[in-house]
Amino acid sequence: MNMGQGGPASARIREALMHDWDPIGVREIPEAADEYDAYVAELRAMLVQGRSEAELFEYLWELETEHMGLQGDRIATRAFAKQLAAMDG
Repeated sequence: MNMGQGGPASARIREALMHDWDPIGVREIPEAADEYDAYVAELRAMLVQGRSEAELFEYLWELETEHMGLQGDRIATRAFAKQLAAMDG
């Protein structure tokens, strides 16, 4: 994971959140391009710290079910957490 401020690592996370995670289904709405930006820094920090796939899942699951109030999709969220954990710089 790139350790610099923002940069390519944050851009990859931002893109993945919108195109691969997108629990509220806004990827096709241009005005919603920044919908998940508030989560990029925390996820980037978690990756830099070497947090586990399970920890990434728990963070994402809490966002989906508690913060967003959605029912959530455990299978999709686990797959996305695995994808994030595999990101490298």
